[in-house]
Amino acid sequence: MDRFRLGGVPGVTPAKWMRVWRERMPDVPIDLVTVDEADALGALREARVDALLARMPLAPAAEAEELHVVALYDELPVVVSPKGHPIVAFESVTLADLEGETMLEPGGMTQAQLLEVVASGAGLAIVPMSVARALGGDQTRHRVVTDVEPTTIALAWLQSADSPLHQELIGIARGRKPGSSRGADREHSVEPGQSATGGKPPSSKPRQPPRPNRPRRPGGPGRSGRPGPGRRR
Repeated sequence: MDRFRLGGVPGVTPAKWMRVWRERMPDVPIDLVTVDEADALGALREARVDALLARMPLAPAAEAEELHVVALYDELPVVVSPKGHPIVAFESVTLADLEGETMLEPGGMTQAQLLEVVASGAGLAIVPMSVARALGGDQTRHRVVTDVEPTTIALAWLQSADSPLHQELIGIARGRKPGSSRGADREHSVEPGQSATGGKPPSSKPRQPPRPNRPRRPGGPGRSGRPGPGRRR
């Protein structure tokens, strides 16, 4: 393999891993290829990328049988709003705080298009924090939603394409030192049809620190967009 092409959906930031790769594997250059989430599986199947950093679930059960999947880390969910929306007055929110708001779904839009619609004032959207930071722009703001499950970023590649280079990348992503055993990483691979299709990943995988505690508030923004009872602007 002359080069290793690592695909990444919007929001993933593997710059540190790529730097370590270049230090350890100077004879095999690595490139980051941006892949839209809807095109992630196609990029693997069509050999446009050798491995992929993507959000789970990645594929239906029948398709997941062809994949190796290793869950890496979780992302906090945030609600994105136009910058002048009342919700930006708070450090974090719950789903109850968002009742009465127009909530947008991606539908056929990319994440970038979805956040452009949010910036126009048409509604709010819940996305991973990394997406909000990467694509939100200066016309939007985001706040953590404390009672929405986090999303999981996983490293995936075709079973038929498995190679020592893929195992090296797993080790780098997990912080393994050069020359250490690769067996543990193989044991932690997600079984076909489990996390790749939306199930819970193994409990031994690395996790981000717990989400910060949300300060107690007496009310949330109502349908009018004004602070609820007991709140002050």
